[in-house]
Amino acid sequence: MSEPAPALTPSPDFVQARWPLLIAGICTLAAMTALVSMPGAHFGLIYAIATAWSCWAIHAYAKGKRFHVSPGLYAAADDSQRRRRIMLGISICMHLGFTALLIGRLFTQGS
Repeated sequence: MSEPAPALTPSPDFVQARWPLLIAGICTLAAMTALVSMPGAHFGLIYAIATAWSCWAIHAYAKGKRFHVSPGLYAAADDSQRRRRIMLGISICMHLGFTALLIGRLFTQGS
């Protein structure tokens, strides 16, 4: 008697395979940007929260959990893979937007 073949599991995508590196990269980018720009207390706190929020979204995406991009905009654990990827992309783009805003403040303060 032969044993049944094991069920094939889909291979993890880029984020699922490398989520610790992505989180480390986002935290490094945030720390370097904050050190260079020295944001004010309020803006620095908002930037730190945005970084933590983005890192949680990456972690939750990789583990198949529900995550929020912003209030009212989320990806549930049972949503399609396409929707989850789009929501993660929006979350990362929002974080990069905060980073660009923080770097942009360097140029306006200098003039």
